[in-house]
Amino acid sequence: MRFMRVLEHLMIIHCIRFLRGISLDDLATTVFFTDGPLAVYLPSGGPPAMRLQTGETVVAGIRQTDVYVRRKNNGLYATRLDLRPAGEDASWSVSSDQLEARTYSGELHLAPAPETNASLLLVNDVPLNDYVASVVAEEYGLDDRAGTRAMAVVARTYGLFASAKFGGAYDQADGTASQVYEGLDVITDRSRRAARATKNEVLTYDGNLIQSVYFSSSGGHTANNEDGWDAEQPLPYLRGRDDPFDEGSPHHRWSVTVDRSSLLQMLTRDQGTLVEGFVIEDKAAHGRVETVKILRSDEKTPKMKANAFRLLVNRNLEAVTLKSTWFTARRQGDQYVFEGRGFGHGVGLSQWGAHTMAQRGRSYREILRFYYTGVEIKPVENVQFDSITAPVA
Repeated sequence: MRFMRVLEHLMIIHCIRFLRGISLDDLATTVFFTDGPLAVYLPSGGPPAMRLQTGETVVAGIRQTDVYVRRKNNGLYATRLDLRPAGEDASWSVSSDQLEARTYSGELHLAPAPETNASLLLVNDVPLNDYVASVVAEEYGLDDRAGTRAMAVVARTYGLFASAKFGGAYDQADGTASQVYEGLDVITDRSRRAARATKNEVLTYDGNLIQSVYFSSSGGHTANNEDGWDAEQPLPYLRGRDDPFDEGSPHHRWSVTVDRSSLLQMLTRDQGTLVEGFVIEDKAAHGRVETVKILRSDEKTPKMKANAFRLLVNRNLEAVTLKSTWFTARRQGDQYVFEGRGFGHGVGLSQWGAHTMAQRGRSYREILRFYYTGVEIKPVENVQFDSITAPVA
């Protein structure tokens, strides 16, 4: 698991990576500094306890309750170690048997994971613009200017807002559970320009940061947040609407066939009793499924949120079996045939819709105001962070 946390300094985002293992060798992480020197500090403060030169390789890991940084001739052991760039634009890379090599900017902090000493916590304090440029490159990747800029504002807002998601401890995972952040290597010229062109801009509603969720393709209509998730309350800026800009999406319409026996076995495991079928129960006016009724052998018929049904199917069968909650289902012999529209949960900004709007000459501000109802675009320094409320996703 990897998580991110926003620091009090608004221009920094905390990125955390867990390295899990059962032995010292399993936990060893090779850190290769490719561009600029770094200084290593002890938690007590003071001058650097170790200096690492450009291109130097060190090993980091855990010994009992301490973390360490070790090179050929010496090493440091402490409850926490802080590595800070000692030169302008210095970067560093980290790799292990468990994680592919990635290059990062900013500072690196090492500590044992709080819940177990068998996990090494790597914390990257990354400059906000570097973070945004990296996320946009991974999460958007479509070739346009306005859509990329819209995505930069969305990614920045989401990263800063999510400090409430884990009670203020962390922002989000750096994988697909939240926003994909893979460091400097993935940044493109376009994503870098988008981050700079929208520097410090965030989305607000009534002066507060919004939960700027997004997805791939709407299928022609976006969803209300309470329809996408088990939300406690509707959010006024996450209202579903007709989306005429999705027609160019490769996911606008789709069809998939699923083995009936496999799907029913999956539902049986989930319910803890034999499942004999399912029925699409409730639909929104535009056609997106809201609930699915499960037909059990004990004659109970619990309802499942459509997005929970979709995610359950995708986890147990194939990752993109059901692309969205906008689908119909019919039995065809020993198969179920699903026909649907769109890709993703359907709440917030549609990336393919944003791309089409950009191609038609709409500005990034117009794109953002189309997908997020009643929002304002403001400099982040004008936002009160103590007014953030926990997300509903």
